[in-house]
Amino acid sequence: MVSNNLELILSHLFPGETVLVEYDSLSSPEVLLYLISKYCEKNKIGILIDDIGDTLVEFITRLELMQFPIDRLAKTPVIKIGGKREIGSIIGTLNTDKYLLDFKYYGTIYEEWISSKGFVFNPVLGFHKLLLVSEYGEAVRLARNVSTFVGKKSRTAFYFMNTSLLNRHLLEVLYLLEETATTVINWSRKGSSYHLKILKSANEDIIEKTITLNWSEIKKY
Repeated sequence: MVSNNLELILSHLFPGETVLVEYDSLSSPEVLLYLISKYCEKNKIGILIDDIGDTLVEFITRLELMQFPIDRLAKTPVIKIGGKREIGSIIGTLNTDKYLLDFKYYGTIYEEWISSKGFVFNPVLGFHKLLLVSEYGEAVRLARNVSTFVGKKSRTAFYFMNTSLLNRHLLEVLYLLEETATTVINWSRKGSSYHLKILKSANEDIIEKTITLNWSEIKKY
């Protein structure tokens, strides 16, 4: 069952972790975002999304076309980073022309909001877009700054990364992110089945675990 298999993985992630979610261009990562949102809803865990370059709008549009219910995701608290298409409950905005990326300003927005919320799951969508439009040195700086949030126990962060792009253009930066992350997940699709594999984990109980999620089960979750 999807619920049992997925919850086995998500429930074994520690507060303060930075989870790198690696996916290719054909694997529909929005499905995993939907499942994480449903898990949070079921287990009464808060969720905060960092939306970089309108990626959340893209994810929700595809989910809607796949006939998933999107009401919860469409109302989720969001820190908006670049882009022009707003969705969700925007709690703060960073203009990437002015802040590329100002982590201190981001931290101020995050800390003010989280102070009354406690613990959250924090999907970060579209971070690879920032890396791709940056000069190489800036991309390395952005990747290194991710490490400053590792261990922040008010959240478990999920950095969704399109590795089809990073493998071609910024492979060294991807390696740096993999080293920084406490858990690395590979998300892939074959036919109507999705596969989630733990490549690295802070919790030895789930290292190298692989689960398969069938389309019919996902739609019922």
